[in-house]
Amino acid sequence: MEEDLIPPRARARQIGREPLEKRLRAALEAGTLSHGWILAGPEGAGKATLAYRIARAVLDRQALEPGDTLDMPETARVFRLIASQAQPDLFVAERLWDEKKGKQQAEITVETIRKLTSFLSHTASGAGARVAIVDTADDMNRNAANALLKALEEPPPGTLLLLLSATPGRLLPTIRSRCRRIDLPPLSNDVVEKFLISEAVSMGDAKNIADHARGRPGYALTLAAGEGADAIRLAQAFLNAAQKGGDISKIIAGVSGKAGEGCWPVFLDTVLTGLSDAARMAAMQGNAEGFEGVSAGALLDAWQALTQLSGRGEALNLDRAQLLQAMAFDLKAALKAQAA
Repeated sequence: MEEDLIPPRARARQIGREPLEKRLRAALEAGTLSHGWILAGPEGAGKATLAYRIARAVLDRQALEPGDTLDMPETARVFRLIASQAQPDLFVAERLWDEKKGKQQAEITVETIRKLTSFLSHTASGAGARVAIVDTADDMNRNAANALLKALEEPPPGTLLLLLSATPGRLLPTIRSRCRRIDLPPLSNDVVEKFLISEAVSMGDAKNIADHARGRPGYALTLAAGEGADAIRLAQAFLNAAQKGGDISKIIAGVSGKAGEGCWPVFLDTVLTGLSDAARMAAMQGNAEGFEGVSAGALLDAWQALTQLSGRGEALNLDRAQLLQAMAFDLKAALKAQAA
């Protein structure tokens, strides 16, 4: 997959959410769409893509394609304006860029939310609607959350608030009570795999990435566009080699140094989730693929040992070669303890 990722605001299609979109479109056409929504789901589930699809539909319902989804031609004026971040009736609240530190701020501040509430109070330039997206509501500090609450308590006519959240249970109860909630559950691996293939990912990589993405199409795309496929292959090779005491020098080379920076987070996540999944499978079915004959308890011990070791290694900024050697040793030791 060579091309850059298409950002959610410019993505024309969304997979696996047709029943949900059918209900939303029916509410939109009936004029019963609530003014406040929480779009809930893990990172990469498609929350932002859905939010922009809802925004386009609300700002120009006539541009929607026939049917019962939120599909809209990319040639539609509102589509082009939102894709280019030039739609005057849409406000996106997100963490701002800190020029001094050269990175995004840690929080969405109260100043940003005050701009949002001011935006909602202005007269709409188009069809009479104004839409605000908070990406993500989890990033708001306490003052920002309280400021947003005022907009939810007394929303100006013709306004819509879409709050994206991976942890909706941590939002203020008063915010949750004033919003309807949309949950984006994981999609099947087959659906994500077919989606990746349609995005020009090779069949082999698509299957590996879909298995790792856990039903999150956006996360799957991020993996495919970066070094995710390589990282997953290296993690699988590590789990296989480490439990047998095999050579891991090539694996170390793949995730070390500047060249391995993009691989490392996915590699580590794949190793740890691979062990936790195997422990769960062994507990439920008596055996886990790739760990034949290993008990659920031994796999859980291995997961705990590597989780603790990798956490200490990251905190102390240990050399990655030493860290991986230690992880391989602990993995083999945990699995070997079962046979003792």
